[in-house]
Amino acid sequence: MDNPTSKKRIACYTLISKNAGSLASANFLIVEELLKRGYEIDLYSMGNFNNPEELSDYQNLHYIPLSIPVVQYIWKFLEQLPKNGGILYAIWARISSVIYFQSIAKKANENHNNIRYTLTLFLGLPSYFRIKNIPSISWLQGTFHTEWESIKKLKKSIISLSGIKEYLILKAFYTYSALVSRRIYKFTDIFICGSQWSQENLYLWGLDHKNIKILPYPIDINFFQPQHLSKKNEDNKKIFLWLGRIVPRKRLDLLLAAFQELLNENYDIDLIIIGQFSYAKGHKKLIEEFPFPKHLQYRENISRLDVPQLMNSVDILIQPSESENFGSSVAEALCCGVPVIVGTTNGTKDFISDYSWVFKEYSVESLKETMKVAIEDIDKNREKITSEARITAEREFSIVKVVDKLENIFAEAIKRYNNSDKS
Repeated sequence: MDNPTSKKRIACYTLISKNAGSLASANFLIVEELLKRGYEIDLYSMGNFNNPEELSDYQNLHYIPLSIPVVQYIWKFLEQLPKNGGILYAIWARISSVIYFQSIAKKANENHNNIRYTLTLFLGLPSYFRIKNIPSISWLQGTFHTEWESIKKLKKSIISLSGIKEYLILKAFYTYSALVSRRIYKFTDIFICGSQWSQENLYLWGLDHKNIKILPYPIDINFFQPQHLSKKNEDNKKIFLWLGRIVPRKRLDLLLAAFQELLNENYDIDLIIIGQFSYAKGHKKLIEEFPFPKHLQYRENISRLDVPQLMNSVDILIQPSESENFGSSVAEALCCGVPVIVGTTNGTKDFISDYSWVFKEYSVESLKETMKVAIEDIDKNREKITSEARITAEREFSIVKVVDKLENIFAEAIKRYNNSDKS
């Protein structure tokens, strides 16, 4: 890209935080790297909750919060209700987003008349509006429709563990979300997703292949890195880690069933599960009723600052998800030299090391046998496996390399838009 920092100003919307969850922290890395490269960025925000104070020293970052008092009042009301309003909270989140994005769209177009943006950039979600006469790029957290497809596929399990009411609420919510997605995708010229699996599913959903680009989320490879192997070289016990939110398509049921069979076969293993139940919370019974509680640790969350130490204390990260766009915990594990196990529809498999493992089908037997192979491989060649994981991470997830590719997408979007007939 020729002189990418020359007179480039971006209108941006994203959830951003240096030390929050994987998505927000990845967005932070992207915005910070663009600022380092000289881009002027106008960061629009709903209210004042998304202010990245760690970036306040950058004179080329312009934070633009928009407040709508009546929306904030309703939020405060819902927060007083039992369970924070439950489904009402989720519905209002959608409605309030539409209200806010209408306000942001108006403000951004007004600013564009005076300062002339080069492009709009939405990180973590599709663009909800268009600024006149400039291209729009959306870096998606996931595909539009596959969450609902997974819920339908796992209907029997969801009803069994969480009840028919929960399933019907999910059906209504994701049906509405699909309709909204159909309406707003027209605001984006180029979509970025995290894997070939996502690219193919977006294509099947109706998007043009040439408008779908693949980039993995960047990871701070200096923060996530291998530490000393400590007792992992001395203790025969193998520790598996699940890190991330828990919803039916993540297949906690499959993992616990395979884990139980390995314990029945006298494997010396433990499993750590860290993650919150986003919905279908009846699935927590799978943990509460697990027959080998001494081999299972569960907690809802962990400080992001403590994740590297956690990663370095385990042997294998396991993510048995179906329909996964990109699993950041997989990338973080590889950065720490920890190999991973993923499934066939986990898009992150595009970026894993040669010494990680993909189980062939979503069955207890297939996952169990893959876990056995992983244990045996680590016993034979831990040092090589650790080295290859780190080399892979440096090649795929470096923020500099990811943003280099992002700039190429900027250039393509600008060139294509300028050559189009759009007014």
